[in-house]
Amino acid sequence: MNINNFGRDIKALRTKKNIGSRELSRLIGKAETYISQLERGLIKKPDYNTAYDIMKHLEFTDDTIEDFLYNFYQIKSPQRMKFDEEEIENWEKKRAAEIEEMLCKKSQNIETNQDHQACKFEADRLDITSKWMIELIQKLDEKNEEIKRELTFNIEKNAQTFESVIENLHSLITSMRKNRENFNFFVGIFKDDLSVLSEESKEKILKAVKEEVRKLNQNKEQI
Repeated sequence: MNINNFGRDIKALRTKKNIGSRELSRLIGKAETYISQLERGLIKKPDYNTAYDIMKHLEFTDDTIEDFLYNFYQIKSPQRMKFDEEEIENWEKKRAAEIEEMLCKKSQNIETNQDHQACKFEADRLDITSKWMIELIQKLDEKNEEIKRELTFNIEKNAQTFESVIENLHSLITSMRKNRENFNFFVGIFKDDLSVLSEESKEKILKAVKEEVRKLNQNKEQI
């Protein structure tokens, strides 16, 4: 699941408990149209306190709401956000110190303050680079978790349909470390956002892939 599914899931839970959208909006102190807009995707990401109030009025217990919002929708509580920031800050300080020590050890004969300042500048530069890399890795990790949750959801709903999909996806992904052609193919396919293509364009791509697979199978049969 991802944040875009939050409104959809709220609607399902609300309907099950026979709570109207206007009523739930009033219960959390929002305008009467708030829940309706959230469910239709017009409100992309509610703040944590609003999301918490919604879940509480849908009878979720206090001790489960925080983890539920984070694990399923990446909605972080202020406490979790502070903890994550402190973790990153501590890691950055430790890493910066290690880099600075490593760079300074390479200059055993530092004789002037100018040499020392140059060493410190290089460490600061690398620290900025590491911070950028940490943020990128965190972002990719979140998207990876989101992909896994969406795949799990679809597998549970369409196991038979997804059996061959997962098998072939597994075959392609696990081959990329050893097969550069498969790596380039995978990156080339997903480098662009295919979801924005028209139905006609998607059909053309599917037709081309199926034709290449047909030719391959035909050649195998002739051998």
